[in-house]
Amino acid sequence: MVKCSDSCILAHKRNNGFIWWLVELLGPVLMGSKPSELLSFPKHDKHLLRKIDSIEKHMGKCKRITYRFFENKDGNLKVLFYNPKILDTCLRDYRNMKFLKTLGYPKQYNLDEYLRIIIDKMIGGNIPHEIGVFLGYPLKDIMGFIGHPSLKLTKVNGWRVYGDPRLSDERFNEFIEAKNKIKKLLEFNEPEKVLVSI
Repeated sequence: MVKCSDSCILAHKRNNGFIWWLVELLGPVLMGSKPSELLSFPKHDKHLLRKIDSIEKHMGKCKRITYRFFENKDGNLKVLFYNPKILDTCLRDYRNMKFLKTLGYPKQYNLDEYLRIIIDKMIGGNIPHEIGVFLGYPLKDIMGFIGHPSLKLTKVNGWRVYGDPRLSDERFNEFIEAKNKIKKLLEFNEPEKVLVSI
């Protein structure tokens, strides 16, 4: 078996920088600290087909992440990457589920149905406020963003933080720590290896 040297990894990274960037970006989803990540690609991106091919080729090998492609009404491509186990746990959280039900999500929880509803809303051209639940943001920050009167903007740290920032800071630090772990793994391994070994 031939081991890729540092110079080999750097050369490969230059040739397919997109997948390196993508794996690093998805680090928190891979590591289980974030339930999902939403990416958007303009329809006029001249490298769009290559990016789609790269996602299908590489992400299909990963057991922790599933993804769904969809186009919004403007024809831009969106991809929702998610860790089914972590997203399921997040959506089943009593407070999150109660909030989602007030927005018309079914009383009988089903992960695929909840995903269908959020994706249908985004296909219509809007990014609904509840996407924050799917992305793993604290519910208090989502409620504050919507305009809950008792929650005042405290700061911006990855997203808008409302009220007591401790939970938000903890969550943000978990995301950064996971991204840094993946970044470190990518220093010595190709993305394909990282995706199958996590």
